[in-house]
Amino acid sequence: MQERLEQEEIKQRMKLVREQEREKEKEFRLKTKQEKKEYKRKKRRVSRYIFKRRLRRLGYELKTFDLNTVKRIFKWLVAFAENKDKRNNFIIISTNSLVMFLLSYFFIYVVSQFIIVWVAKSFEYETILFYYKVYYDIDTGDWTADSVKILYSMAPLTGLLLGMVFITIYSTFKNENGLLKLFFLWGFIHGMIMFFGGLLMGTLLNKDFGWVIAYLYYRDTGKMIFSILSIFALVAIGRGVSKSFLISGNSYFNYVDKSNRKLLLYSQVLIPALIGTTVLILLKLPNDLYYGSMDEALFEGLKLSTVILVLLPVIFTFASFEAIYFDEEPRRIRLLWKFLIFVIIILFLWRFGLSSGIEFR
Repeated sequence: MQERLEQEEIKQRMKLVREQEREKEKEFRLKTKQEKKEYKRKKRRVSRYIFKRRLRRLGYELKTFDLNTVKRIFKWLVAFAENKDKRNNFIIISTNSLVMFLLSYFFIYVVSQFIIVWVAKSFEYETILFYYKVYYDIDTGDWTADSVKILYSMAPLTGLLLGMVFITIYSTFKNENGLLKLFFLWGFIHGMIMFFGGLLMGTLLNKDFGWVIAYLYYRDTGKMIFSILSIFALVAIGRGVSKSFLISGNSYFNYVDKSNRKLLLYSQVLIPALIGTTVLILLKLPNDLYYGSMDEALFEGLKLSTVILVLLPVIFTFASFEAIYFDEEPRRIRLLWKFLIFVIIILFLWRFGLSSGIEFR
């Protein structure tokens, strides 16, 4: 009897201890959750503060732009040009990033164009593949609601799908110090622009992807909602990839802090995106207005220009991140000659090889 009472007492004490441990664990989890929530709240406040401060600074610079501002910019350019190492690093990093920018775009664009040609065959449509578009060699009456919705949604959906695949691959290899991962990061941005940029400009100008929305019988209010959502999506994408571009600096540096952050922002992100977009816009100008129109070229140029909506949050949030230290393995900033030559050959072959078009019947 006495042993049974002792066993019961031991069980009760063990039960009490377990309950106390569960209560402590519960309190610890709750405290950790609150700390994480507070950290995220403070981080958002700091990011908003930095964004507003940089926006006010930009507004002030625009309002007070005068001869003294030009002199300051000129002095900065002279100092930058005189710093040989910094200048060379800037040129090499910009060129490498531009190569990956163009290479990733052509990969997604070529895949989407051949998918369109392949799907068009299922509708028994004859097509001609040019360097700036797929031309449907059919009568106007041959179009159906299904063919419009499917064919004009192929490129945006391909971009969206490949973009998600690319960002997954980049996330897997982002901590590696190779340069090829930038191909996937730029590819993700191109894919999102192909979808959301096409949706934005399509609904505003009633062209291309906008015809799909029109055939889904959305009224002006619905189109406006799609446009607003597209703008928010592109800005959110820019905010999301800002740190990814910062981490991509591990290809060249052992750390990214105030000393090299601005160099990385301009050389790895802004200059390649602006020059690359300009090259693509010029490349999309039709040489034969029988098969293409300047309105289509304008639409394509405006769609590509929506990269600005992605770049703006990158510019304003790039300085809000803390310094990142990678490792002590020596880095060497070198030009990717093979990729550069490869991209030049692709540009030449695509522009002049498809100037007369390839027929698919």
